[in-house]
Parts: sequence; C-alpha cells; structure tokens
Amino acid sequence: MAFEKEIAHSLYSAYEVYMDLKTQLSDVQQLRIEQLESVKSAQTELATEESAQSHAQAESADAHDETSSSKKKPPPTIEDHEEQVHKDLDILGKKIESLVQMLTQNHTTAAAMLGEFENLRTFKIMSGELFALNGVLPLKAKK
Repeated sequence: MAFEKEIAHSLYSAYEVYMDLKTQLSDVQQLRIEQLESVKSAQTELATEESAQSHAQAESADAHDETSSSKKKPPPTIEDHEEQVHKDLDILGKKIESLVQMLTQNHTTAAAMLGEFENLRTFKIMSGELFALNGVLPLKAKK
C-alpha cells in the first residue's frame, strides 16, 4: 500500500505542477504582449512629438530619454516568471522520472491506486482545496 500511496501523491503533484505551468506560461505570454504594446505606443508618441514645434521638440527630448531608459531594462517580472517556469519544468521532469521508476519497479493494482486517489481526494476536500483530477478519475473505486 505504501507504493500506491507514493505513486498517487507523485502523480497528483506532477499534475498540479503541470496545471500551474500552463497558467504561468499564459501569464508570461500576456506580459510579453503588454510589453510590446507599450513599446509600440512609446514609439508612436515619440514620432508624434518629434514632428511638433520647437517647444514640443524640447519636451520630446525629455520623453525620449525616459522611453530609451525603459527600453534598456525589460521589466524584471517577465524574467522572474520565465525563471520560475524553468524551475517548475525541472521539478516536473524529476517527478516524472520518479514515477516511471516506481511504476516499473513495483507491481500495483488499479483498485489499490483508485483507493489511494480517493484518499487523496478526501484529504484535498477536507482541507478546502479543489481536487484537480475530478474530471479524470471516477468517483468511487471499483471493487
């Protein structure tokens, strides 16, 4: 029973990491889009200011200094997100390797595995968390 419990918890935590990675990747993509849009708008404003009168040109030089400094330094949040995604991918890879080893080295039955997933589901529900595999696993273990 100990192997089934370890396998069930490893599978579930790998699935949670997978779902978290999907969310983080969409967040990073959204941040990239926002960054590109801000650069485009800054370039458009810069072109408009340069074509204005001499007084407006002096102001555009100040704005140009501000926008050029923002172009030199990309927002650190995007890099932080990407670094976290890479760390989570490494964790997921290690969990999958561990699962392959456990599944190939230990014999287990489907009923025992379903029982362990039911225990895990009960724990998640009792602790107030959502069970991510509700749509994947049947409600009760078959005997």
